[in-house]
Amino acid sequence: MKAVQKIGLFDSGLGGLTVLQALEKVLPGIPKIYYGDTLHLPYGDKSDAAIQSYSTEIVSFLKNQGCDLIVIACNSASAAAGKVLEERFPELQFINVIDPVVEAVAGGTHQQVGLLGTRATVRSGAYARKLQAKNAQIQLKSLATPLLVPLIEDGFLGTGIEVQVLQHYLNDPVLDGIEALVPGCTHYPLLKEAAGSLLEGVAWIDAPAIVAQEVAKHCSAGVEGEELETKFYLSDKTPSFLELAAKTFGIKAQWELSQLD
Repeated sequence: MKAVQKIGLFDSGLGGLTVLQALEKVLPGIPKIYYGDTLHLPYGDKSDAAIQSYSTEIVSFLKNQGCDLIVIACNSASAAAGKVLEERFPELQFINVIDPVVEAVAGGTHQQVGLLGTRATVRSGAYARKLQAKNAQIQLKSLATPLLVPLIEDGFLGTGIEVQVLQHYLNDPVLDGIEALVPGCTHYPLLKEAAGSLLEGVAWIDAPAIVAQEVAKHCSAGVEGEELETKFYLSDKTPSFLELAAKTFGIKAQWELSQLD
């Protein structure tokens, strides 16, 4: 455990805020910076090379802002760029959103586990490969669900449309027999309520909480009893995103524009 000066988190948009929200509960005394790469949203449909390029530029920015622990708060970036970032920035500590969840699932009791993810995450095979190495007895059933991120980013939560789209995906035969479901995109925890009405007897894996607990293992709690202000940056500042962040997460802080090179 080390004395972390500042935690940086990044995602392509809103999704990483689910991780930030969970992190604020366990480490309120450590300053944080959140970067949403809304200019390149969504990452799930981008090539690995593009995701690696965006991620490298964002981490450079977060490093220059004084962040010494980086949470890759995006499954697509964790899968496509995690190793690249660790090699490029050996002086920084990285926590991705895949490994802690795999560890939790591998140590659990569910033998048939479903995974919903972006095309990039499912294409990478990262969850299946890592889970196989940890617990070969667990069968992972993965399904790419590309409509869910734009649906969330376009503000359709609470309209009933998200339930219909989610039901379409959950009816896929690939997911037959699952006992638990992993939201393999940091946007997807926002669909927990909708999923609850559709998944009778299927456990929902609380990925943001698992990741936050993993981060807490690697750093001290910071200033005890003090909740420090988090700074927010975007690569493309749009009124619709600001409204959605305020509506969905109650974030009314000033978002600053910081475009990538």
